[in-house]
Amino acid sequence: MSCVVIAEDDADLLALYSRALTRCGHSVIPCRDGRSAFIEVRDRRPDLLLTDVDMPPGMTGLELVTAVQSEPVTADIPIIVATGGSADLATANVPGVVGLLRKPLSPRELVGHVEAALANGATQPG
Repeated sequence: MSCVVIAEDDADLLALYSRALTRCGHSVIPCRDGRSAFIEVRDRRPDLLLTDVDMPPGMTGLELVTAVQSEPVTADIPIIVATGGSADLATANVPGVVGLLRKPLSPRELVGHVEAALANGATQPG
């Protein structure tokens, strides 16, 4: 079973994505903001981080990616970035970012991308 931290400020999407991944056997740690997601990533070392780009001030998704990549203990955790807007496509070229997804996406699409990233060897001991 893989552990996935999800950072998503939209409560409905967070619940939808969490349910979809849980139903497929993944352990999910849901977070409503970047700061709490960073704490969970640092403390739990999940197999994957899925983050929204546009989250409330404090720590956006892009700031979360930067923070995770700058910490030696978390730098090797693969990241999937999801956005509903015109996110900076340069994010896809950031080391550790293994996917850039456009919202809206169905739970099935999300699960497919997460499982592909995990199957491609992008897992770490959790």
